[in-house]
Amino acid sequence: MASELIYTSAPRGVRPGTSGFCTVAYTRGMSASTVRLLESLSAYKHLYAAHDPRAARNPVVYSHYRYTISGRSLHILSRISAAAADHTNRSNTIAHHLVVSPTERPDGGPAWLALQPGVFVESWDREPERLEGPKPLPRGDAGSTVARTWHAAAGDAGWAGVLAYAFLRRPSDPAFLLFEPGQPMLELIAEALALLPPRRRWDVTFSTYFTLLPAGTTCAWRCCVPGSEAAREVRRFPRSLVIDLTQPPGAPPDNPLVQEARQGAAAAQVRRPDGRRPPPPPASTRFKLLESNRRRTIRLKPGKPGGRQP
Repeated sequence: MASELIYTSAPRGVRPGTSGFCTVAYTRGMSASTVRLLESLSAYKHLYAAHDPRAARNPVVYSHYRYTISGRSLHILSRISAAAADHTNRSNTIAHHLVVSPTERPDGGPAWLALQPGVFVESWDREPERLEGPKPLPRGDAGSTVARTWHAAAGDAGWAGVLAYAFLRRPSDPAFLLFEPGQPMLELIAEALALLPPRRRWDVTFSTYFTLLPAGTTCAWRCCVPGSEAAREVRRFPRSLVIDLTQPPGAPPDNPLVQEARQGAAAAQVRRPDGRRPPPPPASTRFKLLESNRRRTIRLKPGKPGGRQP
């Protein structure tokens, strides 16, 4: 179960006297501090204006952030996107946020949850309302760890293992994924997360269209448009992993998760019989990308446009 809040431009919001960009729905009983936090996370930066012929290519933000609110540790899973022009015929956006407690997290992880049908609304044409109960969440897991979307986008599924392994080695160092609008960033993140143990998947914060780091949280995996200010932030993180999905591929450095991403857990024999993963390899066998104190950019071949927007 999850509390939820929906934010968009409307003639009238839930709270008296609100209009324009405002909250149009939220779960009854949600605290004022949580409402304010979710509203602050609802900003969206258009690449293309509403009447631009390319407006349909505006990226969709799927994000997962972690916060502590009133002493409670919470996960905020969001979908934010461009929307049809509002009642004044101006550019519009819609944000839908889910507040998930640690006891309600499905094993599949935040990106798996975001991919499930019916989890998020993508438009709003109703009257404002207070939602009477929490939203039921699907339970489950991806099942396979073979990274088929990475194979299609990069020519080698092993790149999912590079991203996942980088998080296990240096979780405090953000990774940057450079992408073009139309690439399936949420699916790519979900496949990389599937390579992590279920208990670690919800440790990874991410944004499929990263423009600015919200106050009070972190973002481990940042999907950025090349040339953007957000992409230039990589200069502040000399040890960060950068995967450029807009350029030709290179061969991924080997590690156990690279093999699992290509072949699946059983074929790669990555998991022990008791279901746990082996410890990290000794320093002498770790691949050089994650040993180096210098950033290395890895360039990957872009996938074909289509499917879910990033």
